[in-house]
Amino acid sequence: MTTIVNLALDARAALGEGPHWDAETNQLYFVDIDGRALHVYDTVSRNHRMHRFDKRVSAVIPAVDGSLIVTLEDGIYNYYPDSGALHVIALIEAEMPDNRFNDAKCDPAGRLWAGTMSTGYAKDQGSLYRLERGGEPARVVTEVGCSNGLAWDESKGCMYYIDTLKLAVDRFRYNSGTGEISGRETVIKWPSKEGYPDGMTIDNEGMLWIAHWGGGKVSRFDPDTGKRLAEIEVPALYVTSCVFGGARLDELYITTARVVLSEDEHALYPHAGGVFMAKPGVTGTPSRRFGP
Repeated sequence: MTTIVNLALDARAALGEGPHWDAETNQLYFVDIDGRALHVYDTVSRNHRMHRFDKRVSAVIPAVDGSLIVTLEDGIYNYYPDSGALHVIALIEAEMPDNRFNDAKCDPAGRLWAGTMSTGYAKDQGSLYRLERGGEPARVVTEVGCSNGLAWDESKGCMYYIDTLKLAVDRFRYNSGTGEISGRETVIKWPSKEGYPDGMTIDNEGMLWIAHWGGGKVSRFDPDTGKRLAEIEVPALYVTSCVFGGARLDELYITTARVVLSEDEHALYPHAGGVFMAKPGVTGTPSRRFGP
């Protein structure tokens, strides 16, 4: 059975990424990294707003205090969309100007996890950081190529993590009370010739949904067996991430990119850079806000 994929928003993002579903406002947040823009989309009213930045913005997460947490190239910030005010929480890796932030998410306890990468994809130059409200960022994983997808399964006490350049999905033991992780192991070896593993989310059955950068689809994997259970083809070659949303968390929103398309590929994928939506027949887990 083929899952129908619809174009939810023709965003024409250069590098659409980091989708976050905010259940309190029923809005989808996502970013255009190279377009230096934050998008807010109401999937019911179809109201679409954009906020521009002077630097590349790689992730957006609502906070419990009403601000938005954004990761820009050089650090983590509070952003206040009504006023446009931007306040520094922490500047990161100033000694490595070729690095920038990439994907970020909050764990079930409301901690921020945000990773970096080399803009030139230099090997093992990035890191993964953990930030608690009122605290300082702690570097928890080093020697990262391209920090990407994050997901948590509290029922199993684990965190899943993608370093795209390692072509694998890894699992850590995860302590929700302290945020500590340990015992890294590879649970999914990425299928060859199907692009690269990018962003991901987790459904209510504990299965991982992972975007194929350069592979034109999203796949569902069982992290206990490493086997692929399903796939959804997307009319965009560079699929970047996905998140469950909608009132019942049964809608899978998928972000894509157009920045690296050739002229022929633009003709093949006219809506690349858009946000797509599919109903895969399972429900997801909620996106978390930053803060306790």
